[in-house]
Amino acid sequence: MPPAEGPERRCRPRVGRQRSRWAACATFVMALGVCVSASFDTIQDLRQRAALIDLEGVLERAGARVTEYFARAQSIMCLEKVSLQKLNFGYSSEGPARFVESELRLSWEPSPEDPTPKEARTLRQVLRVNGHPPRKKDWDNCTTPEQQNSEVQPLSILLPESRVELTFAYGGRAVVDGRDAVIVTYREKVKPTVDVSLVEDNENCISFDIDGGTQGRIWLDAETMDVLRLDRSLTGLIEIPLPRKAQRIGVNHRWTMERWDSSIRFKPVRFDDPNETLILPVESSTLQITRGSGTPRLRTTTKYTAYRRFITGGRVVPQQ
Repeated sequence: MPPAEGPERRCRPRVGRQRSRWAACATFVMALGVCVSASFDTIQDLRQRAALIDLEGVLERAGARVTEYFARAQSIMCLEKVSLQKLNFGYSSEGPARFVESELRLSWEPSPEDPTPKEARTLRQVLRVNGHPPRKKDWDNCTTPEQQNSEVQPLSILLPESRVELTFAYGGRAVVDGRDAVIVTYREKVKPTVDVSLVEDNENCISFDIDGGTQGRIWLDAETMDVLRLDRSLTGLIEIPLPRKAQRIGVNHRWTMERWDSSIRFKPVRFDDPNETLILPVESSTLQITRGSGTPRLRTTTKYTAYRRFITGGRVVPQQ
């Protein structure tokens, strides 16, 4: 149950060959007719298929599967292994990566008054940082997994109360890990807003939360409507104003988030005693580019492993 991989928090200041222009132009001219024709056929095909798809029915089935997943996943815990790697201008690694291991579990609290809450949350307990227990006076702990112990579960966007805040469209068909999939695209209706604050006990760390301003694609199993893959990105540039205490003379008083591209993959995980197979997240990756920040380019890679299920009597059953 992955967290909503929100943008990493950073504020510490740190400051191949190209083809011939004429060759590239010639190639473009020769292929123009083929490209235009192929694009037109693809658009026409999508429109025809979209007319045959009951998109609302697809979303209702997917939402029901997510609700069922949240109800069953409350008894499941896993190990989250995060690698945070700074990148240089050429997107190659810059310096050593930071590794954070945490224990995750899901919080989903329906009630008679609210049988289907708007969202579920992922709860995190950090276990190790770079192979050692976390240290309180670690000034490099300005990362999402170390600063956020609770996050909105990203599949919450398919719950009924969350779907009304999004615009959905049919995006075609595909095959994911050998399974036929229906692609659904979405876009948030509200414009982005940013909440910025200084992190307590770490004057070099700024926390910011962005609400709105994202779009994405969801790959749904054509038979079961389980989510097989979820991609998210920004709809445009987002300005992040810095708190007054963090502003410095001669330094820009705001950052600009240019990219935040995230992808989560889901696969079957089998449990025994009793036998059960659930579609659970296994890996995710994020590329973040924030102009003006202490870490302008960051790639985050996450693995979800060691799934365990709690059953009656307090027994823990590991995945097989």
